[in-house]
Amino acid sequence: MARAQLRALILASALLSRSPALACAQSPLEPFSSPLGRVAVTERSDFSRYDDGRYVGHVYREARLGLEASPSIGGAVEYRGEALVLEETLRDNRAAARRLDAAVPVEFVVEPGGGVRFRVDEGYPILRGLPDAPPRAALLGDRWVGEGVVVVRPRPAYPATRVDVLVEYEYAGETRYADRRAFSIRARYAVRYKGGDRLGDPDMTGSAGSRTADILIDAEDGSTLFVRESVDETFSYRGGSTVRLKGFILHFHRGGAPYDRARIASLLGPSGAGGSGAPGAGPDSSLGSGRAEARIAEVPAAEVPAAEAPATEAQAAVPTPGAFELVTGERGVVLLLYDLRFVADGDELLASEAGRLDAIAAALGRIPDRGFLVEGHSADLGRPAGQYELSERRAKRIVDELTARGIPAARFVYRGRGADEPIAPNDTEANRARNRRVEITVLD
Repeated sequence: MARAQLRALILASALLSRSPALACAQSPLEPFSSPLGRVAVTERSDFSRYDDGRYVGHVYREARLGLEASPSIGGAVEYRGEALVLEETLRDNRAAARRLDAAVPVEFVVEPGGGVRFRVDEGYPILRGLPDAPPRAALLGDRWVGEGVVVVRPRPAYPATRVDVLVEYEYAGETRYADRRAFSIRARYAVRYKGGDRLGDPDMTGSAGSRTADILIDAEDGSTLFVRESVDETFSYRGGSTVRLKGFILHFHRGGAPYDRARIASLLGPSGAGGSGAPGAGPDSSLGSGRAEARIAEVPAAEVPAAEAPATEAQAAVPTPGAFELVTGERGVVLLLYDLRFVADGDELLASEAGRLDAIAAALGRIPDRGFLVEGHSADLGRPAGQYELSERRAKRIVDELTARGIPAARFVYRGRGADEPIAPNDTEANRARNRRVEITVLD
């Protein structure tokens, strides 16, 4: 997106309006840089789905992108990060904790002229090159045409497909978004796929339909704030089957926010933390892809209990010092919870863990503005399928316990990792106890 041109459009329109307050601000139309730093994008879809013309129900999808924007060669901006793809549901579960289906890498470059070039393309973001700036400063009601790409995935189990679109824009004037001045752009475009995406669904033969979009741009820096797409599209497949999706997609953008991991760490500790090292405050953290491997030796380990407790173990409450350890990960500050006392081969926590959970909930409650990723890990006992299922159930149990202690469920995403990410050999019970852990990441 040519943001310098877009800001020139918006400021010129404001200066030429009849409002005396705006007309007196005869500032030069200077180019500016795209907001750098952390960029958060949430893509939320709400569709009615029709298979072969028959209504089959509602479909809700959501992906949360965390990206780092940095300057690149020739004035381009490079974006690196990942998309957390939540499970598709048949009802609106925004108020509930959501299971994480996948975490996929995202890497692309936005050129000064607005072109988008992907280095790693797993289908996110789903809206690319929109909005496009007009060729010259525009007045209220002026129109222009640009190009973009829409990514569709009517069948969730199949690859995403990229569709080139020709977009008609109209400048709709000034408005407000939350507490910010914003400028409104309307857009419309047809989504007509005719093949050609080598990365896409190989069985998709075509599509027909259209979208309209309401786009809000930040009046201060020209960054995208919000996009609402209205969708009605039908996709055709080999063999004659069709899928129709009718509804809307919401895109929430938040850019330019600084990393504040030092603040997060100070809010989390030291009352419940078992380690003395404070997490780093920048993006160059040492837990790759959320793994708790690289920094673990640098953090003093809590005393490790011997093994999973049987259901008959004494239920007395225990003190909570060392309830968790703090380290840093690529996604944010991580709370490590070692060897939580579950009933053997189950997800029920023993009553002796109540004090520990109270301390964790109190720590998370001091952070009102972030989401949390809860990941369950197991020791390797040679049963991969069972280990995945058990680690997911235990992660969900931790979410339920923290929700019962006052943390809103909607702030949690969870998944089970099985024994895929050990932090110690599985050769002794003490090492297996360290691998048998839960990680809670305070998402950047």
